[in-house]
This record gives sequence, structure tokens and C-alpha cells, in this order.
Amino acid sequence: MPPSPAPTRPAPTWSVVATVREPLPLVLAFACHHLAVGAQTVHLFFDDPDDPVADVLGRIKGVDVIRCDADHWRHLSGRPRPGLQTKRQTLNANLVMHSGRTDWLLHADADEFLWAPYGVATDLPSTADWLSIPNLERCWTAPAPGLFDGAFRAPLQAAPRPEDIYGPTASFLSAGLGGHCGGKPLARTSSEGFLAIHKVKQGEGGATLPHTTAKGARILHFDGLTPRHWALKTLRYAAQPGALGALLNGARRRAITRILAADDILAETLALHDEMFRLSIVQSALLSNAGALTDMPLDLAGAIRTHAPGVHADLSAHGVDEQHEDELQRLVANLSHQPH
Repeated sequence: MPPSPAPTRPAPTWSVVATVREPLPLVLAFACHHLAVGAQTVHLFFDDPDDPVADVLGRIKGVDVIRCDADHWRHLSGRPRPGLQTKRQTLNANLVMHSGRTDWLLHADADEFLWAPYGVATDLPSTADWLSIPNLERCWTAPAPGLFDGAFRAPLQAAPRPEDIYGPTASFLSAGLGGHCGGKPLARTSSEGFLAIHKVKQGEGGATLPHTTAKGARILHFDGLTPRHWALKTLRYAAQPGALGALLNGARRRAITRILAADDILAETLALHDEMFRLSIVQSALLSNAGALTDMPLDLAGAIRTHAPGVHADLSAHGVDEQHEDELQRLVANLSHQPH
């Protein structure tokens, strides 16, 4: 008799974890996109336990909703809610990391979308503890972009230098990006490591564990759905100056310093956004010639129709801006009356 075929090993499972405080269109697109590209579960920890977005996402199959109320923090850490956003994120991520519910876990923000056209499994390391997935950042070349329109730029690690493309604005960018350029970790959950924001470590604050870097997969970072949404997020940071050194890199601290020194804080914030994220024809050409600018097709509306067919969300820029306009104006008023 011929030998029996070797048993087929099941494909590894992977899930996503994020701590969120974002508009419904973004959180909905984030969850449905990751379900569409193969995530077993999307774990969403709602930083505001009363966020109405949690009610909507909780009705979607494959989405695990956790409200970060006082009981959540007491059970998780035995302490009140941590003041630092990054601390809250890593506590939540490691709760899922060590729950045994999936083989691999991606730790991302709600404005970061995994792009893996050949599937996640093609990049998974055979022995390393985690996979580092480089990030690209959405930028705009059109005058009136939609929420998820635009091209994606890569960090500039060598020539051309950010100064060669952005001039003085480069001082507000990190390797040519307005946000981070550290990528995001996909962690092997059988590891005993600590799942941090950009890495997996031996323990909180410990040495980085062995990893490989993804060849095909990328993280697509939408750093602000609209200019006013970016202004809102930036001014939220500006309103908590005690945390700036712990949460933000030097480029973003310089950006906030410039904003707070202006007579018209909102106008300055929006002007800086355009300098950082809206590319001129020349800048687009320079980045394209360097292989650092590309289009990345995403069918987010299709993913929402498939995984949340009964959910309606306004995917227009106006809808997002209108939802948060009151908070934005309060932040501007409060910051304008503070000494800087």
C-alpha cells in the first residue's frame, strides 16, 4: 500500500488589536477591511467606554468590542485608567496577545490598514518572534480628496533627503512622514514577549526580540481622514503638554510648538497640514522618481458592504468634519486662552 499522506497543517490564524477613539467611518472601515483580508478577529478596545461607535461595531460578526471603563482597568491592571495613551494601548494589546485566541496578532491603530496582496502567511517568519511591517503614509495631490483617497509615500532613508523635497517643512517630518516611520508588529502569540507599539520586547522596556521584516505586506497609515480631522488629533496632543515628551517625536513637538505660537491656532494648524501632506507637482515627481510614492488600491466600501451590510456610515469628508467640529472649536478656544 502507498504511504498515507502527511497530515495537512492548518494555516496560521491572525487577528488585529487596536485601542480606538475615532469617527465611525474610520473604525468601521478598519474592522471590515481587516476581516476582508483574512483576520480571524478584530479586537477593538474603546478608549471612551460610552463611545456610540462601540454599539455599531459590536453588531459585526468577527469584531470583539471591549469598553475601557473603570472595571476594565481595575481587572486588567488593578489600577485606575493609565494617563498615557501608549500605556493603555499596550495593556490592551497584551491582554489579547496572551489570551491564546490566535496564532499571530497585529497591533495597529484604527487609522492603519494592513495591505497584504499575497496574503499574510507569505511574510510570516519560521522562527522569529515577530514580523515588522513597514508603513506607508497617505498624502494628497488632489485639491478635494475623499476620506480614503490619495497616494502613499514611503519613509526616506537615504537620497533624496526630506530636505531636498520638502525644504524647511522637513523639520516637522520624520524621514519625510508626518507620523511615525517605525512600522507595526505582527507578533507570534506563543512568544513570551511584550507587544509594544512598534516592536515585541522581552518585557515592558526590555530588549527587542528577534524579528524579520515583511517583504510584501505594508501598513497604510491615514494620518488624519481630513485636514480638520488631523487638526483635531494634533490639538488633542497640544492640550496635554505634560504628555508630549512621552507620546510624540521631536518633529511633532516642533509642529505643536509652531502651532501654539500662532495668533490663529486653527488656521496655522490647517496651513501646516497642507505643507506636510499636500504634495506639489514637483514633490510628487521627486518622490515618484525615487520609488517612494505609489497608489495602493483599497476597496473599503466593498469591505463594509460585505461585512457590515446593515450599517450605514457617512463616508464623506463633510460628515466626519461635522461630527467633530464642536470638539475642535472647544480645543481651539481653550488653547487660544492659555499662555504659551
